[in-house]
Amino acid sequence: MGGFLHTVGSLLPYHLLSYGALLGTEVYQSFVNTKLCFQALPMREFLALQKRLFPVYFKCQVCLAALTAATHPPYSILSLARDPLVAVPLVVVLITGSLNWFVFGPRTTTASLVRRALGESEDKAADPSEGKLHRANRDFARNHAMSIHLNAIALVATIWYGFSLSSSLLPEG
Repeated sequence: MGGFLHTVGSLLPYHLLSYGALLGTEVYQSFVNTKLCFQALPMREFLALQKRLFPVYFKCQVCLAALTAATHPPYSILSLARDPLVAVPLVVVLITGSLNWFVFGPRTTTASLVRRALGESEDKAADPSEGKLHRANRDFARNHAMSIHLNAIALVATIWYGFSLSSSLLPEG
């Protein structure tokens, strides 16, 4: 019983759980949820869902990366300060997630809504402002691509951190 209580009082289980939740959330959202929703929903409903889902995902990504850093054994963030190289992947996840949460996620959502509105108005009447639709498509493509790339970088950094964490848990030999 003493071993269990010692473990409960240690940062390690909380660190492993927060890291696992971070990696699982990134993999599920990136490869399962988005693909299934895109295939199963009409475009209008898909966009409405993504508009609500992605800000929550990016917020969770940032919060879980911060929680992973805060629970780094044995002394929380102070442990990361001793070995800054171990902290690099978590910093990358925090930066890329924050950029998606505050910059590229909102820009992508706005651009998709503008693009859809221009596309619908173009269907109803011949709109001479084809330049607006082209610009909206370009804005969407640029912001969406940036968001996808940042998310991929965060996923790679999360996996990199997992290998770093594993090397610290394995006995040397």
